[in-house]
Amino acid sequence: MRGATTRALRGAAVVAAVALALAGCGGSDTDAPSVTSPQPADATVVEVSAVEYGYTASATEIDAGSITFELTNDGEMSHDLVLDGDPGGATAVIGPGETDRFTVDLEPGSYTLYCSVGNHRALGMVLTITVT
Repeated sequence: MRGATTRALRGAAVVAAVALALAGCGGSDTDAPSVTSPQPADATVVEVSAVEYGYTASATEIDAGSITFELTNDGEMSHDLVLDGDPGGATAVIGPGETDRFTVDLEPGSYTLYCSVGNHRALGMVLTITVT
């Protein structure tokens, strides 16, 4: 009987921890990518659509400066958008029909964005942009 009680208490603790973690997802952390976080007024917005296994973007040549990448998952699997080499440049992993964004300041150059979910990058979920 004691083992069953211990397992029940552990299960309840796990459920409570998951509920707290999910409740924290809607917080006001302005550093976390979110469609509810404001974007800078002077940012160029690049809309990106994700499907299995590729992206389409509203622009692939962009002026240097503040750029907001807004990802909409138009696919049937979870996806994200990660700016290679920039730990602050990433959306959350989002499900079908969801949208998320992040804003970064970019200097002129060529940049690679990719999906970090599973082997999606290897399957072609890569987007190259040029900043002028």
